[in-house]
Amino acid sequence: MEDQNISSTMKLVDGLDEQRILEELLDASKPPVPAPCQHLHYLQFTPFRYAARYDTRFRPRGERRGVFYAAESVQTAATEVAFYRALFFIESPETKAPDAPFEMTAFRTRVRTELAVDITKFGAEAQKVYAEPVDFAPCHKLAAVAREAGAEVIRFPSVRDHAGVNVAVLSCAAFADSQPRDMQGWWFRFTEHGLFATQRFGKGRLEFPYEMFANDPRIAGGSPD
Repeated sequence: MEDQNISSTMKLVDGLDEQRILEELLDASKPPVPAPCQHLHYLQFTPFRYAARYDTRFRPRGERRGVFYAAESVQTAATEVAFYRALFFIESPETKAPDAPFEMTAFRTRVRTELAVDITKFGAEAQKVYAEPVDFAPCHKLAAVAREAGAEVIRFPSVRDHAGVNVAVLSCAAFADSQPRDMQGWWFRFTEHGLFATQRFGKGRLEFPYEMFANDPRIAGGSPD
């Protein structure tokens, strides 16, 4: 799921020509898109464009090799969005959670690879090691070994949506689609007890009470003000 970046620049300009120029200036200020990723849509290549500013599950801070994180269902992707939005405001107590809904876009893309790591096939104890909510060190080691072996994809259980599965794409070569498919708009909103999401132009409805994230010590027992 991705924020609405085009609408952000629309607020700053008076017409299409001005918006095009502003978008070009903004793009020129960013790091170059890696050559193997240049055929992809920006929603796909962006994670490979920047060095990691902080640790993520399969990418340590400072790592320049990108990771595209996805989920195998919209529900799982939306659960991850809800968790990280709630965590942001919990860890920034001086920042008030928004009263107004915020929109995200879900899209589908296919990946294909000859070599992948599937953590969902590991034993229960091994899966727990790679599902730690805070300690990503074992995952970083696994990703490094996977890359060395030529693996392009890691499939792993979602820590937030316990019935869901996530995918980490380690290489732009794994994308079978060069453009996103089946885009869906979703509105998210904070409440006193959690978040809920409503599909734009659809019937999707999802709820995320804070209790469902209680296995993470950063969020357990907390809620944004």
